[in-house]
Amino acid sequence: MRTGFLLVSIALLTNTFAIADTWEQTYGTDLPEQSLFSLVTKDGGILTCGMFIIDVSYSIVSSEGPGGLDCMLVRTDANNEILWEGDYFSGPWPDLAVAGVETEDGCFVLAGVTTTMEEGQQNWIFKVDDEGEIVWDKTLGTDYDDWTYDMIETADGYFVLAGYVDSLNGNGSVISLLKADNQGNELWNRQYPAAGTGMAEAVMEINNGDFLVTGYVVAGKSDNAIPFLLRTDDGGNEIWMEIIDVQQGYYYPIDMTMVDNGNIVIAGYCETTNGGYDFWVGEVTTDGDLISQSTFGGERDDMAFSVTSCPRGFVVAGSTASEGAGGNDIWLLCIDDSGEEVWSVTHGGVGNEGAEDIIKAPGGGFIVSGYTASWGAGNTDIWVLKVGEDGQMEE
Repeated sequence: MRTGFLLVSIALLTNTFAIADTWEQTYGTDLPEQSLFSLVTKDGGILTCGMFIIDVSYSIVSSEGPGGLDCMLVRTDANNEILWEGDYFSGPWPDLAVAGVETEDGCFVLAGVTTTMEEGQQNWIFKVDDEGEIVWDKTLGTDYDDWTYDMIETADGYFVLAGYVDSLNGNGSVISLLKADNQGNELWNRQYPAAGTGMAEAVMEINNGDFLVTGYVVAGKSDNAIPFLLRTDDGGNEIWMEIIDVQQGYYYPIDMTMVDNGNIVIAGYCETTNGGYDFWVGEVTTDGDLISQSTFGGERDDMAFSVTSCPRGFVVAGSTASEGAGGNDIWLLCIDDSGEEVWSVTHGGVGNEGAEDIIKAPGGGFIVSGYTASWGAGNTDIWVLKVGEDGQMEE
């Protein structure tokens, strides 16, 4: 596999609007960009990771050089000034990072998927230094197609990746979990085919070193997508798997977080009776017992992609076509411990916007990462917002 680092600072345009303790910033060119997540760095800045579409035709020109969907990083300082940006690639197919952490040495480890003509689709983990230069990169997994949807740094300083392996048993995707050391070398790799077709979307480590994994499996007479919660020991060995009891239909858990009472909130979206989608949230214990579940939405599609805890309960972020200024807008929804809505805020313009990630900001409020087609350099651009505790941009 070949991985490149291409500076794209000349092509990037930025617009920053600083308003008191809230702000918004776009990064982009006349080609489509979209943020997948952001990290608050130890120096008070932000590392934003997104995808950069080099070749909008997705045509295969060669197996070398940038093209297709590439991983894009932008690092800013505490004043939102760009320190560096880069495009990371292996060829003309998807190369994406979907999760990342800042390590103790001030570098960053990111994970996702990379695709090459020779090896197909593989789990990808790589490390960049504090100036964006690649320190190492590795491809991990099986001889089949692999995909990472989430990655965490564990208490021992290593990394666990969650996703799926395709066609391991000839019947579609299988839930996958693997661990790598601090040089990206694979330590163990586990699949869970007993659950049937499915995929992992999020993973977390709990206090005793066990891992919790959520995602969906395809089950039932109608092959519905049903949420699950899997618990493993620190070696990835299954302790139990609970299928979450939901109504008939399609449910897609995307993210999870631990809330103040020690329970786990899982967020995603589900199919509605009219064929659209609503926000779906479920609260479970670390033993897999379902406490509650709720849906939120309007007459059109509303899809949640990220969740984080807050003093009032938790905040879910995604997109809504039911509310807002037009098209799809970012939707932030705060829900309390009893499952009741505390506040609801949309952000957007006449074009399409959406949130892919929300994290707590130092000192209060939230960092929201996604995309906008209403502002920026053209097409869709990366959009990062710092909002207040109530989800609002201060006026």
